[in-house]
Amino acid sequence: MLSRSITSVALVGLVLGVSVARGRADDKPAPPTGRFRGDIVDPVKKDVIMKVALWAPEKLPETRRLSLLILHHGYQGNENNYIGLTVDALKRLKLDGEFVVVSGKSKGPGWTVDDDERVLRIIDWAKQNYPIDPRRVFLFGSSNGAAFVGRFGSEQQDKIAGVVGYCGNYKFNAEKMKAENAAETKTEWYFVHGGKDSPQNSRKACDFLKERGYRYIFRQMDGYGHTDIWDSRGHADSKAADAVRDDWLRWMHWLRHKEMPVTDDQTKLLEAATEKFTKGVGQAEVARTSDIGGSAVGKALLPALRSKDRQVRSGAAAVFAYTASGKDALQEMIHWLDDPNLEKDFNVPEAIGLAANWRHLDAQNALGRFALDKTKPVIGRWMAARSLGRPVRLSLLGNFEDNRPLWTLVVLLDDDESTVRSEAFDALASAIPDGFGYKPDLKKDERQAAVEKWKAWCKEKCGACPADLTKR
Repeated sequence: MLSRSITSVALVGLVLGVSVARGRADDKPAPPTGRFRGDIVDPVKKDVIMKVALWAPEKLPETRRLSLLILHHGYQGNENNYIGLTVDALKRLKLDGEFVVVSGKSKGPGWTVDDDERVLRIIDWAKQNYPIDPRRVFLFGSSNGAAFVGRFGSEQQDKIAGVVGYCGNYKFNAEKMKAENAAETKTEWYFVHGGKDSPQNSRKACDFLKERGYRYIFRQMDGYGHTDIWDSRGHADSKAADAVRDDWLRWMHWLRHKEMPVTDDQTKLLEAATEKFTKGVGQAEVARTSDIGGSAVGKALLPALRSKDRQVRSGAAAVFAYTASGKDALQEMIHWLDDPNLEKDFNVPEAIGLAANWRHLDAQNALGRFALDKTKPVIGRWMAARSLGRPVRLSLLGNFEDNRPLWTLVVLLDDDESTVRSEAFDALASAIPDGFGYKPDLKKDERQAAVEKWKAWCKEKCGACPADLTKR
């Protein structure tokens, strides 16, 4: 691992003037791994592209399967501001071997259009020197950095799979954001904003994207301001900030660029894997197939997902517990929620649950219907309630726009089955310290007062209960 304190420009230029991180035929040294701080020097032009703090896995994979995450600081910040907690989170999630993280320093005190070329060059440099999957390139920015990645990301959607912005005031390039079926074809967006820091700025960004059909996620954190939303200073612990940071890093690991094609080698691998999955012997292919990920894998595994053999379907669904599937594959998995043997297969509800968490509304609605259907197996309903708990827990931090999952769990507090009630309450409990006195093991008449209080609270937070849920 290179020392964090390396400052010699000559040495940096030597280290970084490389072509490919793996399978190199030349005798040039490998790029830095572990933690590194210093200047990225263009090996041809000999100029400094950018001053960075960088993280790369100690052991680089042989194939192009790593994600690239470019971090952008706030106004008058620097390259050291956000990389520490980001890498800590990756290690906590055991994803530190899956990402190259480059945290850059702007040309001036803040990021402007003058930095566009520099960011494009740093992306190209990383892809040339590490085994980056070009379908897994992501941007992060905070404050001024968030405004930058909003505008820059909207203009570079052919290169960027997803964008995360903290506490930003966004001005997208509207001309670059005109697309049919954008939710299934274009860059995805993840916003985080403190409730004490003009969260309407991120809300406006969400409204802009919604009008244009883009998929976005918004985690509002009430009780937080402009900087503590990242470092938790002044709060009893870092659980909320860590939970949000963990969530968007998992989201990045799950997401792929939607229009960029897979390579010829990946196509061959998918063809071979598909044959094994359709024969029910694809277990050994789950890791390699999920590494490719995205709608290309969803399309390739559609025959397996449509199989009448539950084991074949389950094997294919296991892939989508790790990666996005695309709309068609997701619809097939939703269809199989009606399988009477669902209780023997956790892969299908797990995969649908991940999509529900990251605002695939079809997945949210399907899980809700299933959880509320008393004709379904209890264990299946419990699994559906558990999967709905993911998006609800994070919505409780302050953004209640997706009211159906929340109302579904509130309605389930009065379900006939104690296991279902317990799962619903587990997801809701953090919202109210005393839970309004609710306990899942109380008899129906004993829990009614508490249930009514939960319903009143839910109505206050996200509006009236949807009409179809009131009939349950």
